[in-house]
Amino acid sequence: MGRGAGVLIPLLVAPLLVACGAPRGAPGPVADLQPTERPSRGTDEAGLWMQAERAEEQLKTSAILVRDPALQEYVRDVVCRLAGPHCPALRVYVVRHPAFYASMAPNGMMQVATGLLLRTANEAQLAYVLGHELGHYRRRHSMQRWSDFQAKAGNLGPELGSMAAFSRDNEREADQVGFDLMAKSGYDPREAPRAWDRLMAERAASGGSPRDPFLARHPPTAERRETLRDYAARAVVTGEPRVGRDDYLARLRPIRRWLLTDEVRSRRFAASEILLQHLIDDGDGLGELHFHVGEIHRLRGSPGDLPKAIAAYRRALELPDGPAEALRSLGTVYVRTGDRAAARDALARYLERRPDADDREVIRSQLVDLETPR
Repeated sequence: MGRGAGVLIPLLVAPLLVACGAPRGAPGPVADLQPTERPSRGTDEAGLWMQAERAEEQLKTSAILVRDPALQEYVRDVVCRLAGPHCPALRVYVVRHPAFYASMAPNGMMQVATGLLLRTANEAQLAYVLGHELGHYRRRHSMQRWSDFQAKAGNLGPELGSMAAFSRDNEREADQVGFDLMAKSGYDPREAPRAWDRLMAERAASGGSPRDPFLARHPPTAERRETLRDYAARAVVTGEPRVGRDDYLARLRPIRRWLLTDEVRSRRFAASEILLQHLIDDGDGLGELHFHVGEIHRLRGSPGDLPKAIAAYRRALELPDGPAEALRSLGTVYVRTGDRAAARDALARYLERRPDADDREVIRSQLVDLETPR
């Protein structure tokens, strides 16, 4: 799990776990949540909402909250396009966390992780994931899970399997709702299974055991992908469906640099390599992407990684948007390989491009050291 997870996860699970400590009322059927509906005071559901509201107050002052009004507004606009009359009751928070993650609390608090924004290729793919979370919210799945827990309390053995089956039913239902919402909102339904394809490739690279909490709760299985493909094949599309790739890239481009930095620093190198290859295949910002491929190889440092890092940095520097930092990292790798002349050249070129760099004094000291005969 990437940096910041220790802050993010408690905010997401606290509503269910805390409420489960104080059962009240009898289980029963749970109807869909209506746009202006709030639970009655003294009910189990009111307890769930209360805990979610406390978590939301913590989130508002959290260091992981992305305080970019334009990005927040963009993501909220996508959510509201999907949510329709539920929109006024929703609060959407973009949080800095390098995981494929979105969550929907029962009180209408939605969290969207920056790792999700990096992994969805366009607005339509994002809309499917957010629609899935809206499905959990509209179907009141938190309350359904709590009611099921109450009904089975005291019979722990059979309960575990039953609860897992119930959760799988929730996920299937949310998949259907999310797909329907994206399609009815004018998004290209074929993008839903494409988003799942990318997740499956990352999961395979990680050995099938995802560390991201979303993938632990929503495993991107072949069955679910095929179901989405079937939905897409049967969907009735009128007019030109919206993909929203250009708008999406324009919104992310100003912040993508630090999204990629967070991803590499999460040290999930195998999955990050797959992600970066997907982004390279998409063809936008290639210099920046090849630089971060080099960063993966430099930081991992396994046998054979350093030559790959050098090749990636060189490729980045051949491209118009190759960052000056590729020269700094290239110099660092050359030092590790013992090529002091190449290291001096790369670091000197870095200072030429970035004479006002914050680390310029450190680099100058390195250059003096490299010029000293050994």
